[in-house]
Amino acid sequence: MKTKVFLLFALFSSFLLTAQTPSDYTIVFTAQAKVNIHENKREAVNSFFGTALGRRIDAKADSDWVYFDGGGFVKFAYHSDENMVLDTTEFIKSMQLGLLVPSTEYEAVQSIIKDSDAPPMLPEVEKYQDHDHFYYFHAPGGQVFRIVNSATTLPKKGEVLFDAEKAEKYGADDYGMKKYVFAFLKRGPNRSLPKEEADALQMAHLQNIGRMAQEGKLVLAGPFFGNDDLRGIYIFNVSSLEEAKKLTETDPAIQAGSLIMDLKEWYGSAALMEVNQIGLTLAKKSIMD
Repeated sequence: MKTKVFLLFALFSSFLLTAQTPSDYTIVFTAQAKVNIHENKREAVNSFFGTALGRRIDAKADSDWVYFDGGGFVKFAYHSDENMVLDTTEFIKSMQLGLLVPSTEYEAVQSIIKDSDAPPMLPEVEKYQDHDHFYYFHAPGGQVFRIVNSATTLPKKGEVLFDAEKAEKYGADDYGMKKYVFAFLKRGPNRSLPKEEADALQMAHLQNIGRMAQEGKLVLAGPFFGNDDLRGIYIFNVSSLEEAKKLTETDPAIQAGSLIMDLKEWYGSAALMEVNQIGLTLAKKSIMD
């Protein structure tokens, strides 16, 4: 019985030793912003962002630079002239700065903000009453921030956000990387074609690109700017030069001698496997129109 009590005590003690402090929480802001604020709010800014939220602050002569995870910062520029700063009520109409917080830490960060007497924005308005996904609040001086309940954010230093399902889907190794084959498209010997034939060949070339992409064999393709002999690249999702060579031989431009290709094995991020799918959501027009 004494052993059990000792184990429980040891586990509880370990928990206390590893309890998170405000500086341990991930709060991500990747942009750069400037906020004009009255100089009498400087102490409040340092107390809220530095002490309560644990952010690093670089103090300058007339400003404080508050840094967040992700490399972004907010510059609080202090002024003695009231005309240089917005009234608290005006911040509702101004830019609202969003801070990403992981779902596992969202409630804790929200509690810290509430306990620091940073008032919520328009608590009587229905839009701002649901705090499950967003929490809007006025930082010292009135500037509106919102914390965002994010499923994923940038990891902390040394932390790995591993998704086993995606890693398996994309064929990633333990470092999130995989093997591809790079194809460098170069100018071929047969370039002097009548315009109609050249246009038809280009269309067939693009259609073949679309086919390989749909089959999951072609991850990325695109031309280089300029009129050099090096015309463009393919990145193939294959494991050998032989497989890549067979794919290049299906290209009508290769068959016609308009292009030739040099192949090279390449080791890159498995995240490239998602590029084609993302690209479909960004294009207003098809390159084959």
